[in-house]
Amino acid sequence: MKASDHLRALQILLGLGFVLAFAPAIRAEELVLKDGKKIVGAIVGYEGDMFRVQTEYGFALIRKDMVASIKIEPGSSGNVPGSGESAKASGLDKPSTGKGRETAASTAQAAAKTPPSPSQPLVKPLPKDIQERVEGTEYVNETFHFSMYKPPGWKIYGGISRETGRAIVAIATEDERTLLIVDRQVWTGPPDVHSDTVEENLRQAYQDFSKESESSAQLDGRAAIRRSFTGLLDGTEWHGVAVHAARGNTLFGIIGLTSAETYQFQQAVFNKIIKSFRFIGGTPEGTASP
Repeated sequence: MKASDHLRALQILLGLGFVLAFAPAIRAEELVLKDGKKIVGAIVGYEGDMFRVQTEYGFALIRKDMVASIKIEPGSSGNVPGSGESAKASGLDKPSTGKGRETAASTAQAAAKTPPSPSQPLVKPLPKDIQERVEGTEYVNETFHFSMYKPPGWKIYGGISRETGRAIVAIATEDERTLLIVDRQVWTGPPDVHSDTVEENLRQAYQDFSKESESSAQLDGRAAIRRSFTGLLDGTEWHGVAVHAARGNTLFGIIGLTSAETYQFQQAVFNKIIKSFRFIGGTPEGTASP
């Protein structure tokens, strides 16, 4: 099984599958601000005195005292706090004047006491130019501030970030039958290292997917989750291992894939790479401070 075969599936794993996971969350709700501006999206939670709104361009934080009304657009469905019937009941579906302003203020105060929404993954593109270098058997990524062991004879698989949308780098054996990828996923807050997004997308990408094990681990001294799995791609049996750990608001993952006949040997190589992984100062692009 060559790296090109893995990449075809990884486009589902790291790209399409991730986008599809968010498609149902977008609803047509319209927030009309007091200055006349309109924002269309879905209210997915509250942060302090602000609405968190998911739009087609990403997430936006809107101060509650700047909202004049909230309306459900035709054809949308579902109830969101502060919208639809609840907006009518609170007076937020009417211009914020007189008593309406007082009602809106009371609603905002009540909403401010609502517990913050759980952290969620964001669709955040990788930078166009990723600065990286290889020094002997060490791979160094200056953009995301990490280093790891690169086995002798392994090569950098170019263009991985463009092909998957989330992978920072991929290294592969010369015959491309073994592939290791480092990816990143930015969250609105602390990432959930137990997130099953990767597993669900693997099920979409491969046939007869089976999770062999899941256990607690460490990545550069940070709490991590390690999973091993098997599956079929174009009739070929493959084995894989994935380790995920958080740094700030970013979830970093190391995913190794190889054919069944080479797994016993390559598993030791994967373990050496994972053990060598280090964050090397600075704050990775798109990552909050630890």
